[in-house]
Amino acid sequence: MTSAEMLDTYETLSELTGTMLAAARQGEWDTLASLEERCRAHVGTLMQAAQTPLNENEQRAKVAIIRAILQNDAKIRALAEPRLHELQERLSMARTGRQGVHAYTQRL
Repeated sequence: MTSAEMLDTYETLSELTGTMLAAARQGEWDTLASLEERCRAHVGTLMQAAQTPLNENEQRAKVAIIRAILQNDAKIRALAEPRLHELQERLSMARTGRQGVHAYTQRL
């Protein structure tokens, strides 16, 4: 992978995380999950190209893009955390309910 291709991939990843942030803000969790899969593919590509040499300007551009990605990620997590907590509570209640039904039917 050339350095230009690498930076393009980072830029695409940054754009995807921006779209993910918009989806999270709108509560479009299925869209968010789908975009996350696409991000994983780009991250995999970047992991394989980790040894691509970059000049100083390219390195600066890469760092700026990574910072934008990390900022988007932090905002996405802040939006998703309450939803994840809510889902965990619902799962816990459902599990407790099943255990109660199981215990009750055992007595009959």
